[in-house]
Amino acid sequence: MLDRFLKQLGRQNESKGGADSLATREVSEIPVQPGGGSGSGEEQGSVGSEELRRHELKGATSVVFANSKGGVGKSTVAFMTCLNLAIEEPDSRIEFIDLDRQATTSESLHRFVNAKFSLVSDPEFILASGGPNNARIYQHLRTDYVRSSESERRFVFFDTPAGTTPAEYSFMLDANYLFVPTSASDADLTATKKFLSRLFDPNPQINSGGKIEFLPTVVVIPNLLDDRSEILQIYRTLKEFPCYLGQPIFYSKVFRSTFSYGISDHNVVKLMQTTKEFGGWVVKIINDDGLTSIRPSSLRQI
Repeated sequence: MLDRFLKQLGRQNESKGGADSLATREVSEIPVQPGGGSGSGEEQGSVGSEELRRHELKGATSVVFANSKGGVGKSTVAFMTCLNLAIEEPDSRIEFIDLDRQATTSESLHRFVNAKFSLVSDPEFILASGGPNNARIYQHLRTDYVRSSESERRFVFFDTPAGTTPAEYSFMLDANYLFVPTSASDADLTATKKFLSRLFDPNPQINSGGKIEFLPTVVVIPNLLDDRSEILQIYRTLKEFPCYLGQPIFYSKVFRSTFSYGISDHNVVKLMQTTKEFGGWVVKIINDDGLTSIRPSSLRQI
């Protein structure tokens, strides 16, 4: 249960110091949001009204993890993000929907389910062809639910399989946040660039009237990095795209046991400690949409 895990995490926190991580060090060559370093607000275009920029369905904040390439760490990042939010927002309603038939993430999160944190499984979310049932997913997001209090928030997370495309998984175009993990390998960056090209393609079949108006806040997550130089490599490859560059995640052997059989509290605590900077950052981003209120004209660090 989540409460037992929190006790274990608390004990580990007390025994560890606050050493700085590589992830917290500034990469000076990458433009950042105004107020956070270099970069100018004049280079960025405002999306317009809040109604156009945010498409919260019945108060649900939706977060999708996607990339057409497998092996970039979608499931790991989804696991860490969802668990971090559940820990930091214990009074919020959190739902996790696994659209990957392997169900790696949901199986690992199952042991943390409680009254506020649930895994939503519906065979109608996935069509017989293996693709997503976008209509059924929209219906679920629009479904009213009974709030325990006026301040209770609802978060819905989606993990997607390899081969995901914006055209087939059209529901993610109306999500609040789309996190796109990628490593710095040539294969991963090539696939990620193709995925983002399709996402931002002004195709009238994908985007109404050929104009990109109803896209989520897109954040590229530098993942499985060996060193800081790889952050710059990712930036240079994807700098043409009008989205954000998120908190990097450096590779550690602890990732090997994230989804191992018989995963224990100890393994997860170690994972959360290793990725502490990312955990705090991603919760802050999801909770404060003001941090991404202006759409960048090119890839910008946030």
